[in-house]
Amino acid sequence: MNIARWAVTKPVAVTMRIAALVLLGIVCLGRLPVDLLPKVTLPTIAVTTQWPNVAPEEIEAQVTRPIEQAVSGAPNLYHVTSSSVEGTSTVRIQFQWGTDIGQAAVDVLQLVERAKRRFPTDPTLQNPLVFKFDPSQMPILTFGVSGEKDPVKLRTLLDNQISPMIESCDGVASATANGGQQRAIIIDVDPVRLRAHHLSLDNVILRIAQENINLPAGIAKESNTEYTIRSLGWFTSTEQIAQTPVGVFDGQPVALGDVAQIRDLYSEPRIFARLNGEDAASLTITKQSDANTISTAHAVFEMLKRVKKLYPNLKFGLAYDQSSFIQDSVNNVRDSALIGGILAVLILLFFLRNIRSTLVVALSIPTSIISTFALLYLCGFTINTMSLGGLALATGLIVDDAVVVLENIFRHIERDKKNATDAAISGTSEIMSAVFASTWTVMVVFLPLLLIKGQAGQMFTQFALVVIFSLAVSLLDATTVVPMLATRLISGEAHAESVSGNGHHNSILQRAFVRFGIWFNLLDGNYRKGLRWTLAHRKLVIIGALALTAGSFLIFPMIGTELMPQTDSGDFNVSVKMPVGTSLAMTNKAMKRIEEKISQNPNVSMVLSTIGSGNRGMTTLTPYQGSISVKLKDNRTKSTQDVMNDLRKQLFTVPGANSRLSQFDLVTMIMTGGSTNVEIDIFGDDLKTLSNLSREVLARARTIPGMENVDVNWQEAMPEIQWSVDRQKALQLGVSFSDIANTISTATNGDIASYYQEKGFQYPIIVQVQEKSRKTVAEMENLVIRPASASSTGQDILLSQVAHPVYGMGPSEIDRFDRQRYVAITGMPQGRSAGDVQKDLANIMSDIQLPTGYYWDWGINQKRQAEEFGGMGVAVFLAIALIYMLLASQFESFIHPLTVLLSVPLAATGIILGLFLTGRAFGLTAFIGVLMLVGIVVKNGILLVDYTNVLRERGMLRDEALLTAGPTRLRPILMTASAAILGMLPLALALGKGSEVQAPMATAVIGGLTTSTILTLFVVPAMYTVMDDIARRIRKNKEQK
Repeated sequence: MNIARWAVTKPVAVTMRIAALVLLGIVCLGRLPVDLLPKVTLPTIAVTTQWPNVAPEEIEAQVTRPIEQAVSGAPNLYHVTSSSVEGTSTVRIQFQWGTDIGQAAVDVLQLVERAKRRFPTDPTLQNPLVFKFDPSQMPILTFGVSGEKDPVKLRTLLDNQISPMIESCDGVASATANGGQQRAIIIDVDPVRLRAHHLSLDNVILRIAQENINLPAGIAKESNTEYTIRSLGWFTSTEQIAQTPVGVFDGQPVALGDVAQIRDLYSEPRIFARLNGEDAASLTITKQSDANTISTAHAVFEMLKRVKKLYPNLKFGLAYDQSSFIQDSVNNVRDSALIGGILAVLILLFFLRNIRSTLVVALSIPTSIISTFALLYLCGFTINTMSLGGLALATGLIVDDAVVVLENIFRHIERDKKNATDAAISGTSEIMSAVFASTWTVMVVFLPLLLIKGQAGQMFTQFALVVIFSLAVSLLDATTVVPMLATRLISGEAHAESVSGNGHHNSILQRAFVRFGIWFNLLDGNYRKGLRWTLAHRKLVIIGALALTAGSFLIFPMIGTELMPQTDSGDFNVSVKMPVGTSLAMTNKAMKRIEEKISQNPNVSMVLSTIGSGNRGMTTLTPYQGSISVKLKDNRTKSTQDVMNDLRKQLFTVPGANSRLSQFDLVTMIMTGGSTNVEIDIFGDDLKTLSNLSREVLARARTIPGMENVDVNWQEAMPEIQWSVDRQKALQLGVSFSDIANTISTATNGDIASYYQEKGFQYPIIVQVQEKSRKTVAEMENLVIRPASASSTGQDILLSQVAHPVYGMGPSEIDRFDRQRYVAITGMPQGRSAGDVQKDLANIMSDIQLPTGYYWDWGINQKRQAEEFGGMGVAVFLAIALIYMLLASQFESFIHPLTVLLSVPLAATGIILGLFLTGRAFGLTAFIGVLMLVGIVVKNGILLVDYTNVLRERGMLRDEALLTAGPTRLRPILMTASAAILGMLPLALALGKGSEVQAPMATAVIGGLTTSTILTLFVVPAMYTVMDDIARRIRKNKEQK
């Protein structure tokens, strides 16, 4: 069946096919959610176990190691990393890509249950929590809340009223408050009075728990009514709590008020928050894993309008907004695609010099792109920077097939003097095989992306499918819509050199067309001369082209490598670390000085700080640490990196504070679940040896140019008071180790005995030793220890009788990788690529002599980068192999496909030069550009070789056929290359938020396509003659045999 003839004779059917696809695409477009990137599932499970006030070494030995050993038997395991800090064990289990994370979570949960059998029997040791690490669970909004002077009231409002309102919004998973002061009933116990009444802290805690309770008492019947009987024991006031009996002394009951002071206050603050220097609280919102970020954020903003009406005195400062960055990034890519499409159409107008002809070609852009939205919806994809980037890239390629078909139709009208209908049918049919082959070469290069695993596979699957589908639709349009419209919109005069219409604009356009025509005729003449010279000096041309390509690789090491480019979102974080053991009050004081310096920068819009201890997801903070979120002004005069560089110098002057500034890069967080840091890990058993080695490497690493925020995860030893228990004496006195440990813990940190109920909310009742009695070790030694089962008339046992204090130093954190202790030295590249920094680090490590049993390796992000690059390399190899098979089938030759494939390495010169001149590193997105170029570059070669073969079949000699095919295909090759280059130009300029992701890809395509197009026009004909001579010799040898 002749497709072109069918299209020309069935215009209504062709029109309805277009209308159906466009209508379906428009309907689906309105239903597509918007997100920054495709959903990336990092196969990581975290197990977090809390054991309050226990030192890191005990955490490691008794909790972390049993969990590590248990989960090491999980299927598809990749790596196990762990961190043991005071009171917390965190074990991260990473699985191979493609692992079912739901099933992996079930497996880990079962293995952790097995590990719990080896845990110590301590009531303060909490059950391990197992959760999946999902990039979508990162905060989408962070607010600083101020305006309420009473910190207790502020925090109570957030916890009891505002957070539940926000959590009711569609898509919201949690709204978590930090800072302020949480209401609590404080029981300040006087140890002297407690001892005088022969009571212990455990007695007090137990009695409060027993008394503060409601109990069912059965059912009573009266007449025809049945009543439920309840005994109401919940405390309703602090006076009731004070009257609670806690023991008996000299035959008289002892009330809690006799040995303690009861106050309705707040728990001892462990976290402070400030908004622009004013005391505040923070409110962090996360979304559900399947919720859309933009729609969820919109729902939250609408709910906040209601909140502000209810509490007009509160001020909500937006410190971080992921949704605005996503929307801006998507809008920027969308606008780049539109501008690129317009530029592509304009260049076609100058080549075709006819508005009607340009419209015929340009129609394929909206029909192909709009139709693609139907594919996105049906596949469950989203509108994101990757899918829109694919459309932006495809915009310049969509017109290729239409240009080639229309150009051939024009040739038949001009050369053979055919009418429009006959020219449309014959011109389309003649070029059909070449158009199919050339388009399939571009489509086939993306098939390997659907096969590779890892982050690249998840990230670029949508990109690949979008390009494949849009090109498939454009191919259908080129072979049906173009011939159909050509018979109706184009007259038999073929290339009308003027534009229909009257007026001044027409005159300007005519003059522009004339000048462009003169330039192109001059170019065509020079190309004919150059091609004739090339065929006469073919070996020189081939050697020169290969030498130029090889020479360009000499500057490749200068452009560096990276996994993903860093984006400028206008937000960054300052992590502050004081010397280990610094009190919360001193940390707070230093943080205020840092906040002041940051706020003085004219580019800063908002500063939200959090100071003190707590647990944020997988990150544990301590009293000597703080974190500051900084939001910059939209109309700032400097980039985020420049602002960070200015502040980094100023913050260095704050005494005792180690400030690390890091840009909040959402793309990197999603791709790696971490940061852009370069990391070196040193492994060994002895913590002191690891500490000494880390200091040496740290000092040398800080001398590397372009490496900022150099730090080590190992901290100096933490000062400790270790209570050494005399177990034999404790046994004689009838107290257990847990009795002793619990008493010490309650005295120093307090213990929650029960909860105070009020208006549907509950507040902790905290039992603690009064502050003046727990300031010194001497006062602690007088604490009474008594088993809970002991009578109040029993003998008093003092802490000093069964334990004595030992002053020492202990590690603040112990990290392990695959069940081995290690220290990690990290740094963030600034102004240099990660690859260049890695080379300098490798040189440093080669100069350091490690002790026996110790070794170093790259961090997991560097390992994954190498794996991703290896996967992309395999994808390029598969793409070239598939293209060769396709070309061999098209040309029915094993030799001529090599002629076309020679043009692929010619693009390397432009790729390397483009990245070098723009200062961009070679990463995953640049790799996608290379993959795309493999198909585009080959496409130009196919047009030359295919038409040369057609002319030779018609009886032309080889050189004559090449001298005819080259100039004949010059215009369509330049048209398609120019359209692709201009279509990608807006993305390469990277003028908006989030555009940094696609910029290396666009730069690689533009640079590679520019050089390869120029070289292809000369090198492919020269190589064609060489390959033809080789084929001729092979045939001749066969005939002689």
